[in-house]
Amino acid sequence: MKQKIRLTKSEQEIMDVLWKQGEALTSSEIIEFSTNRSWSNTSIHLLLKSLLDKSVIEVDGFKRTTKNYARTFKPSISQYDYFFQENFRGIPLEKRMKFIEAVIQDTSLEELDAIEKIILELQ
Repeated sequence: MKQKIRLTKSEQEIMDVLWKQGEALTSSEIIEFSTNRSWSNTSIHLLLKSLLDKSVIEVDGFKRTTKNYARTFKPSISQYDYFFQENFRGIPLEKRMKFIEAVIQDTSLEELDAIEKIILELQ
């Protein structure tokens, strides 16, 4: 089982921006799309380094800016995988099964067929 990823509130906000935009972004673009935050260049670089160290983002390439090139970053974990590990890792199997049972009881037959296909593909 993978170790649980623990993100700070600021790291989570950066990940939310990257997931929402759906493309690799420079640090300046992350600041620009973070409408409710105003990070300094130093802060954003420290946060990005921390996210790189935690392996939740990766350098995707470089983008030309007005004077030079800037690294672009993209998530290396999907929002769904992060949600799952954040909410379900470490929870005993019995409790996870009760949750899954509750979800299934509120699911249409069409959705259950789709879930069954996914399970068969994963086997």
